[in-house]
Amino acid sequence: MTPYDRGMTSGPGGSQPPARRRRRRVIIAVVVLVALGWTAAAGYQLIQAKNHAQAGLDQLETAQDGLDPAALIRGQGLPAMRSARGEFHQAADAADSALLVPFQVLPYVGRQVRSVKALTSGASTVVDVVVTAMERSTKELAAKTTSGADRIELLDRLGVIGREAAKGLSTVGLGPNEALAGPLERARRKFSRQLTKARRATHDVAVATAGVASMLTGPSHYLLLAANEGEMRSGSGMLLSAGILSTLGGQFSLGDMVSVTDLELPPGAVPATGDFGARWGWLGPTEEWRYLAMSPQFDVTGSLAAQMWKAKTGEDVDGVFALDAVALHALIKVSGPVIVDGKVIDEGNVINEILLQQYLDTPSAATDPESDLPANRARRDRNGVIARAIVDQLDKAGWDIADLVDDLRSAARGRHVLFWSSKPEQQRAWAAAGVSGVLPRTGFMVSVENRGGNKLDQFLPVETTITHRKVKLGTRVRARITLRNQAPGAGLSRYVEGPYPFSSYAPGEYRGILSINIPSAAGNVSLDGVSRLVAAGADGSSQVIAGDVGLLRGESKTYTVEFTVPADVRGMEVVPSARFPAIHYSAGSHTWDDDGPHSIRW
Repeated sequence: MTPYDRGMTSGPGGSQPPARRRRRRVIIAVVVLVALGWTAAAGYQLIQAKNHAQAGLDQLETAQDGLDPAALIRGQGLPAMRSARGEFHQAADAADSALLVPFQVLPYVGRQVRSVKALTSGASTVVDVVVTAMERSTKELAAKTTSGADRIELLDRLGVIGREAAKGLSTVGLGPNEALAGPLERARRKFSRQLTKARRATHDVAVATAGVASMLTGPSHYLLLAANEGEMRSGSGMLLSAGILSTLGGQFSLGDMVSVTDLELPPGAVPATGDFGARWGWLGPTEEWRYLAMSPQFDVTGSLAAQMWKAKTGEDVDGVFALDAVALHALIKVSGPVIVDGKVIDEGNVINEILLQQYLDTPSAATDPESDLPANRARRDRNGVIARAIVDQLDKAGWDIADLVDDLRSAARGRHVLFWSSKPEQQRAWAAAGVSGVLPRTGFMVSVENRGGNKLDQFLPVETTITHRKVKLGTRVRARITLRNQAPGAGLSRYVEGPYPFSSYAPGEYRGILSINIPSAAGNVSLDGVSRLVAAGADGSSQVIAGDVGLLRGESKTYTVEFTVPADVRGMEVVPSARFPAIHYSAGSHTWDDDGPHSIRW
């Protein structure tokens, strides 16, 4: 064997031939390159899935902003929902790539891959279900209903859509929830919130339509209370007139409306008990209806109103609902103009008519504008007469259901329509529809309640600035509330500017109670700037702190409420006050008017 031959062989303990080593290195390099290429391709697929999923989540969040039963059946946000569907479909396709299959068996990486796959697949299912429900319901709403039977059948069909959508969302999973990478964990939390909203909205559609159908099928008798924002209470205008709304077979009719001044009760006829009695019993709210709505908790107000009506008239009612000038504006947009006492009332003048013009047109006694003059009695009944004319016209005419849902949804979001029922199915419907008037446990509401006997709330703009900071026990919240008495110096009648008979107030002077409802878990509560505290403590699902305020014409004053919530309370739901004009809020860089609920998170 030549030296060259010895170099081409290896014996025991010898080295491999160079050619074999080169082949091995080539094979290893190819395997590494394939693995790197596979990993790069898989990484690209994951990035694509992540990008499309993030875009879809952003679109879904936009589409579901303020999602409630009315928004869902009306197709509110449907274009954004369709856009989200396209993004999630692309994300699901990318996450389902065969390139990612080998990585699913790896301990940490596999969990991330499985999570992406579950999230994109689940999100795709959610938007498919919700888009289908929206498209079906908007098609149903396109028809005009002309009979009571039509209305009930429509509600039944909408209920089926809600139930089927809720069932379709019930099996959607979120995938692994432990040891996820930061961005993926945040995306999972975000999708979880959106899934909860979608599930709640579809469930609420089914519950709300069933309860409303039950009420309309009847026979049902609801006590209607007409409220006036010219003289405010907590979370509603003052309740000034009452009548019975009867429903049967989808038809409805409103009986004669009477002034609440004719419905006063003797002390003890209906006791004010519980939190409501403890906070507001000193005003006699179950004797004098004009003090009944001192608390915004309409489950309490409605129940007491039903008892008070029974004590005064002997009649039982199935429920109570309140509506104000803004709600009548929503209804008249659908019903069309009505004629009351020879005057055309339409969407352009109905709010001004109720809040101001009717008082300017009514002659009053020089010393006592609240006297029992025939003109004054007619004026007291006028809100009810307008409401009855609108309701009668709505029942007789065919509706554009889509327009009615749109207009009433806006009014309901601002607490301009409130319902309570003693029947569980119907009460569940009002809660699902967002019109039960019960504050959430993290609710925050500012109310200014008129005690001057005038109608100056329409000239009392309210601005509230909310700040918060972390403290040892949780979060310290501060709200600075500014009231401005902008009552004009001329052109107002004594009905509007006061003073109330036999009081010492000046014309145009505002006297009232600043009442703030705060989260139920709040502690270390204070209210600065009021002349005296008049109520503090539990108020159903929230707490309340309230004090006397007074402003002369042209005067502005600022009051400050502070409280601390525990660390597990991560925000507040700012609840609308039903004021007109709406309270203007600011928190950080965000500003809004309280014509609908608004969330603050920290």
